[in-house]
Amino acid sequence: MWVHNDGCCDLSNLKTINTRHYADKVTQKSVAKEKNTVVNRKAVDISADVQAIRDGKVNIINNQFHVNGRIYGHHDGTLYPISGTGFYTLNRAEYKVLGVYNQFGNSQKSKQILSNMGIDKTTQNKVLEIFQELNK
Repeated sequence: MWVHNDGCCDLSNLKTINTRHYADKVTQKSVAKEKNTVVNRKAVDISADVQAIRDGKVNIINNQFHVNGRIYGHHDGTLYPISGTGFYTLNRAEYKVLGVYNQFGNSQKSKQILSNMGIDKTTQNKVLEIFQELNK
């Protein structure tokens, strides 16, 4: 493991990821961007990853932090997930679908809402698999 040069930069003040990236916290009102990476908090020890980054005990490649099989970026002093074990990358529609499943589960109500939103079955099924993985 590469440890960064302590004099090169201050990682100790980096903030943890925003809750919009916690898969279980996504709601219908969450801000959906074109690309959204969400974290399965049951599978990922975010605190340990963040502490390793703050301590500089990570590989830094192209200004991204590689730690424990995951990659994080940072913007304005806040970390965000990019890819890796326990991370899911969703497009805007998929992120919104996750918000519906988080609120209503795999229910008739969620199916009706998703139908009203015009969400296709392929998208629904992809996100349903993620939702079920999150709720094991």
